[in-house]
Amino acid sequence: MHSIGFGYAMIFEHFTMPPIEARLLEMLSMETHPLRYSLRQLRYFVVAAEALSFTGAAKKLHISQPSISTALADLEASFGVQLFIRHHASGLSLTQAGRDLLGQARNLLKIAEELQMAAKEMDGGMTGSIALGCLVSLAPPLMPGLISRFTAGHAGISFRTVEAHQDGLLRGLHDGSLDIALTYSLDLTEDIAFTPLLSLPPYVILPKTHRLARARKVALADLQSEPYVMLDLPHSREYFAALFDAVGSRPVPAFRSSQPEVVRGMVANGLGYSILNFPLKSNRTVDGEDFVIKRFKDNVNATTLGIAQSRTMRPRQVVHRFASFCENYIRRLHIDT
Repeated sequence: MHSIGFGYAMIFEHFTMPPIEARLLEMLSMETHPLRYSLRQLRYFVVAAEALSFTGAAKKLHISQPSISTALADLEASFGVQLFIRHHASGLSLTQAGRDLLGQARNLLKIAEELQMAAKEMDGGMTGSIALGCLVSLAPPLMPGLISRFTAGHAGISFRTVEAHQDGLLRGLHDGSLDIALTYSLDLTEDIAFTPLLSLPPYVILPKTHRLARARKVALADLQSEPYVMLDLPHSREYFAALFDAVGSRPVPAFRSSQPEVVRGMVANGLGYSILNFPLKSNRTVDGEDFVIKRFKDNVNATTLGIAQSRTMRPRQVVHRFASFCENYIRRLHIDT
């Protein structure tokens, strides 16, 4: 790829450009600091950093290993810093300089993609890829319908999805491997922008034959002697257990699972009760058993579902579009009990 010089600025000087594209053009047209690297090299750098192997990166990029090795050696020479430590028989590891530059490289590649998308939109369509993260417990009931409805109106947009716990989502936003995450307002750091969308109060699920199944609402105190099926996920287990602090001791789980569907199945099969907080559209499990959903009599703390994005990464237009769609879609959700 050839270096892009000041001539491009002359071509576009009569156009009013959006801020992202204008910033990229400014970066690419500085005469005083001509680029000595290409976007292709940056792409190789990001893929190699993710694979931590020249062989793995070469396979993903469908090029030869010597080609990627040479390109990255040239990139290191252009930057004047070493990006990787080469281990003879065990792949690569990033230097501190490599770790520091990785997020910026991802960001620049996203900005370059945004410029290409802007040109595409001039011809009537929006294209691009969105790296979407979602909390593990939220992904099954939320992510498929959300993506399906969005792509129905934006056929040129693709998704790379990641289901993870909160620490994994925040790490992905920090290092630029995720554009946006659907999660709760838990343990957020100052460099994460969070848009609250939906307040989700906890509720109890019970076997349909349970003694409390016909009650309109259930008190936390009524559950203290009952077997508890715990959703064993980070943050969730602490949040649900802490609900009992106001009425006595926390419940000791009789069963536990990290899979929401397994928890619902255990409850439906009479093994105990559980507490959840995301809206359910069905009270039937995959094995055909039913459970009932009841609200609490107690004043319980709700969690907040929303959109998380990095404050240090410049969001692309396609991500803006998707975030706006998420706001409208998620705010329509409710628990029908």
